[in-house]
Amino acid sequence: MGSEQKQGELWSAEPAGWAGQERRHAPLFGAMIDAAGVGLGHRVLDIGCGAGHSCGLIAATGASVIGVDAAAGLIDHARRTVGDAEFHVGGIEDLEFADDEFDVVFAANSVQYAADLGAALAELKRVCKPDGAVVAGLFGPPDDVAYRPVLEALGPFMPPPPPGAEPGGPFRLSSPGVLEAAFAEAGLDVGAQGAVNCPFSYESWDEFWQIAHAAGPTQMAIGQSGADAVEEANRQAVQPFVAPDGSITFDPNQFVYVVGRP
Repeated sequence: MGSEQKQGELWSAEPAGWAGQERRHAPLFGAMIDAAGVGLGHRVLDIGCGAGHSCGLIAATGASVIGVDAAAGLIDHARRTVGDAEFHVGGIEDLEFADDEFDVVFAANSVQYAADLGAALAELKRVCKPDGAVVAGLFGPPDDVAYRPVLEALGPFMPPPPPGAEPGGPFRLSSPGVLEAAFAEAGLDVGAQGAVNCPFSYESWDEFWQIAHAAGPTQMAIGQSGADAVEEANRQAVQPFVAPDGSITFDPNQFVYVVGRP
């Protein structure tokens, strides 16, 4: 089973739960839309679109949007809940679209998980018009991400990486200059770049766990080590962020984005 197929299965397990987390990324999506100049009449590819929240925001600008994700469950959810968008199941490293097809290629929380980053960015560049824009966004430097302990809590429960695999994970491209260097190596001229805060807030542990439980890495950890152990590790990780009323807030929670031109 290929890595994209495996990831697709993991992220398909609980799509409604993950859709709740996507809404908490709205500040990132909005900043990326503005930085790339998405607007009326543009044709946009949203690669790694998940449950489609970003596609809805893109469509609201008057642009036409196609969302692609490796998780069939998330795509099914997007088709049921997001209007004014077209959705396809697919991966980031072998896109089914023609050269120079899109005005903007939008990749939020996706390029850092590509098994072959160079191939993925080359594909994003290939399908982007010569006068278009490729915009990618992801977690900022770990020290600026309050949600980091939740991600790190999964580490002991994850299966070992395949032999020879490149270091991965959510912070793979988060250090200053790393994403920009990857764009430049792919032949993309780096233009606008920035950072935005996306606080993650939950009314209770139950709401948090319903959403966190739906994430692909959590599903992988549960499959490897069992639900009880993973849940307890998450409970310990969130304790410093629990308010007296039981609500949970991760703030500041920085994300960064970069715009490249072919």
